[in-house]
Amino acid sequence: MIKRLQFFAIFLLLIKLQLIAQPSASLYFTTAIPVDDYSNFSSEVGFGGTMELFLFSPSEKIPYGFGINLSYVGYGIHFLKAPDSEDLDMSFNKANNFASTHILFQIAPYSGSVRPYFETLFGGTYIFSRTELGYTYQHPATLWIDDWAWSYGGGVGLKLLAHGDPFFNHGSVYLDLKVRYLMSTETTYLDRNTVAYYDGAIEYNLIKSKTDMLTVSLGLFFYF
Repeated sequence: MIKRLQFFAIFLLLIKLQLIAQPSASLYFTTAIPVDDYSNFSSEVGFGGTMELFLFSPSEKIPYGFGINLSYVGYGIHFLKAPDSEDLDMSFNKANNFASTHILFQIAPYSGSVRPYFETLFGGTYIFSRTELGYTYQHPATLWIDDWAWSYGGGVGLKLLAHGDPFFNHGSVYLDLKVRYLMSTETTYLDRNTVAYYDGAIEYNLIKSKTDMLTVSLGLFFYF
């Protein structure tokens, strides 16, 4: 009987949230700047994209939003050379790439043409890289490195009305600029500057460190 009452209470809560929910989605272009320990091993800026889906957005009855953040950041293709300084016919190293999934919590005004906000997020990041080296007359040598790390952080942002009614969110579109500081647990990833090609084999070193980064994102926020 108690379990049935608990189930019924949860069911009513979900219905209530659905009635007052304001779903939304957003798409961003993102840059990632290594900080702290990570900046000692990588000085390059990463680029990628971010998508966010809010199950419900901040409203008059619920002053916070809750959703999911999906992002990808890569550090570009790094072309390599043979030990004798001659270019390899087939040489590229796509490292390091970060594919992340986070639970997102946001506090923001529910109306207005200018909406500053604060947010936190928690989840995980899959780090991977792929290297392929060789000459056109031989089968290339390949290398795949991957690992996983928990990641979390917080940030601030500003939404500026681009289309719609500032007091009626349905159908409105906002230009969204945000800055986040993301921290991670220790993970293992490829030191792309140590990759070399000797006698048909790839030699390399790995780095073990945290991969904290500062991200800057610019995109569009859509209310459904």
